[in-house]
Amino acid sequence: MSYGKTLLFIYNADSGILPGLKEYSSKAGTVHERNFCNLTAITNTPIGMKKDWKRFVRDLNIPARFLNRNEFISEIGAGLITFPAILVQMGKDFLIVASSEEINRCASLDDLISLVRQRSLEIP
Repeated sequence: MSYGKTLLFIYNADSGILPGLKEYSSKAGTVHERNFCNLTAITNTPIGMKKDWKRFVRDLNIPARFLNRNEFISEIGAGLITFPAILVQMGKDFLIVASSEEINRCASLDDLISLVRQRSLEIP
């Protein structure tokens, strides 16, 4: 069913300890700031991924990878997307599941889950 497809969840944050601390210590972040990541804010706590989100992604039955912005750019290249983003990779092709604008409009984990659930049904 999901052979050859992988969901990519790309955070608008770079990997590493210092960028991670900055992400969680900045309570003044808004979706208009370059380093704010609504995907991180909605799906994670300071100690890790929320259980409901982890369970939801697992139950989609599509392999998933979670990448920081710098990891994605290093592996795939910058491309024409903005971060955060949710993509599906099929071989060498990528389709946008949810754009940064759509993710940033989500106000809660339930909003994001609804968006991803709907879009995952449309994945070829």
